[in-house]
Amino acid sequence: MTLLMPWSMPAGRKSAADNMIEMLAVLSAVSCWSSTIQIWTFARALTSVFLDGRDPITTEGGDT
Repeated sequence: MTLLMPWSMPAGRKSAADNMIEMLAVLSAVSCWSSTIQIWTFARALTSVFLDGRDPITTEGGDT
């Protein structure tokens, strides 16, 4: 089953516009979740650096 397949509905067939709206809603939810995970991972990395007392520039092989 894919997102582009017409979904069976008990009350009858849905229009193409309804299917497009549902597909956009699902894709936007996935995109939002992906962004949330990336921001959460970045926040955890910054929190770890802060709590460990390390300088993020020197841990990456900076000039100092």
